[in-house]
Amino acid sequence: MAFAIRAATPEDAARLHQLHTTSVRRICAPHYAPEVIDGWLANRVPEGYLPPIERGDLFVVEDGGRIVGFGEATPGVVVACYVDPAMVRRGVGSAIMEHALVIARRGHDGPIRVKATLNAAPFYARFGFRELARATLRRGAVDVPYVAMERP
Repeated sequence: MAFAIRAATPEDAARLHQLHTTSVRRICAPHYAPEVIDGWLANRVPEGYLPPIERGDLFVVEDGGRIVGFGEATPGVVVACYVDPAMVRRGVGSAIMEHALVIARRGHDGPIRVKATLNAAPFYARFGFRELARATLRRGAVDVPYVAMERP
């Protein structure tokens, strides 16, 4: 399936917030306790997406003009890969990762790193990432477990 990929714009912030929240609540739910997900998402607002949009780090994947996923990457790091739950297993995540890896390679010769959600670690492994360690990130009042991974 061919998707359009473009840089995110400030006008996309509300959709990104909605997609991110829905994705975490549905796709991550089998791997995280409800109180962890609630704490993780508690202080998120659409305006929070503006800094990475303004830096040019955030991009969207569209299907027929509708945003169905988004990614964020910088040299050496894949920061985010989120897919609309209605579009899982349709190639959206792969499109995001292929684009994110191009960005992560720009001007960077070392390994590419990602902090993967527990549910996403197998997805990243399919793209050549390997697990380095497990840790937690503080999000609001909760610690969110993640898998530190890297790709040579």
